Amino acid sequence: MKMYDYQAPNAQKVRIFAYEKQITIDYIAVDLLNHALRTPEMLKKNPLGTVPFLELDDGTIIRESRAIIEYLEGIKNEPNMLGNDPLEKARIQEIDRLVELGLMIELGNYVHNISPFFQDKGPQSEEAAEMALNCYKKNLQILENEISGEEFLIFNRPTVADCTLFSTFTFSESLNLNFELLVFRIDPLIKMQFQAHHLGHSFLNNLKFFLRSLLN
Repeated sequence: MKMYDYQAPNAQKVRIFAYEKQITIDYIAVDLLNHALRTPEMLKKNPLGTVPFLELDDGTIIRESRAIIEYLEGIKNEPNMLGNDPLEKARIQEIDRLVELGLMIELGNYVHNISPFFQDKGPQSEEAAEMALNCYKKNLQILENEISGEEFLIFNRPTVADCTLFSTFTFSESLNLNFELLVFRIDPLIKMQFQAHHLGHSFLNNLKFFLRSLLN
């Protein structure tokens, strides 16, 4: 199977999830800046014109990062990263949504309001950008208070919430925003491991440590 993606948080989240499960996927980078998703061939595969999307060996297409993750969990349950019972599933979903909506989305709101790339895609506002950053910092503190695991965010094993958080932090790093604005800057060694695709437990093991050390 292969996944069409771009260097964006949702695609990175799926990559991390797959690496943790040791699932082999061929990754195909899509040139979004040159509108590669709008070609007839690509629109036939995914009429939504979005990435990531997964193409199975029989041609079946699975769109959206969460749907892809659910599929990958289904074909390889170990290590379990979505929850073993109803309470675990609920708790993982709760933390994952906090990271996605409270951190990743707020970073996206910030970018949409300051990047020249989005100037022709809607109104931009410095006030809205500042509000997004303030929400990011507030939600980061809320997340820190919710951490319950010793090595990972929760349950002392990697879950999809860890993947979402790590991809969010790499996104914040790529924005080159200073430490005072975004509170967090990813550890260079961890970033290097990610770029080298050494994505086993070595890169998620210390995620909580870095989060707490930078908030203290």
